Amino acid sequence: MLQTTTLLTLAPESAFMLLKAGAALRALPVEEREDGLKLTLPWGEVVAAREAGGVRLTLSASDRARLHSLQEANDRPLDEAALCPDRRWSFAETGANPPNMTFMAVVSCRRMTPSYYRVCLSGPSVERFAREGLHFRLLFAPADHAGEWPVMNEAGRTEWPGGMGAWHRPVYTVRTIDAGAGTLEFDVFAHPGGRVTTWCETLQPGAQIAIIGPGGEWYPRAGWMALFGDETALPAIARILEGMPEDGAGIATIMIGDPGDIQEMKRPEAVSVRWLVRGRDTGLVEALAALEMPSADRFVWFAGERAETAAARKLMGERGLAKTEMRAAVYWTR
Repeated sequence: MLQTTTLLTLAPESAFMLLKAGAALRALPVEEREDGLKLTLPWGEVVAAREAGGVRLTLSASDRARLHSLQEANDRPLDEAALCPDRRWSFAETGANPPNMTFMAVVSCRRMTPSYYRVCLSGPSVERFAREGLHFRLLFAPADHAGEWPVMNEAGRTEWPGGMGAWHRPVYTVRTIDAGAGTLEFDVFAHPGGRVTTWCETLQPGAQIAIIGPGGEWYPRAGWMALFGDETALPAIARILEGMPEDGAGIATIMIGDPGDIQEMKRPEAVSVRWLVRGRDTGLVEALAALEMPSADRFVWFAGERAETAAARKLMGERGLAKTEMRAAVYWTR
């Protein structure tokens, strides 16, 4: 196992509260220890221990890409709260590209349905995108830093030319992986004026792109599952359905704007798919409110627009779902 560590100059209880909140949000197991906490994730572990001056945070993972992804997951809430800005990680490869970044070449890009492009990329290390995270980010540099890429600084953190906020880093779901051929496919929901849509319209085989990941959630697991999402969540729903065990059961409800986007998806025999057309059928939150579900061994997953997702999260709680039985993810903001 590889490790990296840093000292958080925070009151221990404040640091532990922040870690517990993040773990609760993702339904991760937390082990209370005499000197701190241990969090277990699908791709590694986090140990937080009291130390003179604050809390020692030690991260462990089986490879460098996983370790860096784990580090970024811990850096994010600290950065958002403007806490410990001067922290330094012990594992630093100054000047190297981030270990979870991969350069890829475009194999093909085709219009799959009226609203979706399917893009195929090839490159090294695609196998890691088939585990631990359903999503990845495309990296588009700001115009005044074209041709430059992020690198690791002496503090063991990623340094973005022009600042991370200047980069366009949209999140996409891995649709299929062929580790033998070294290819990865993903679907792009096309909307006029969108930067990635414009990119797809002129994309040619051989074009170069960098992606970073994997990240985000992993497959939800339960004997019975209900999945709800709009066009932006359709690729993730398709991936989750394909990853379900053959004896899985449940329902997927998908909102689309064009009936031409209805597609066949591999799924267990006991899972049904309901397609809703925007402006014609009931909304996703209303469909969730009418959902009939078992009392145990269940999981409800909802992804889409921010306000709808907030309403869905509230409704799931009101319907008695525990945090470990549900997931509500914001995929876009109106």
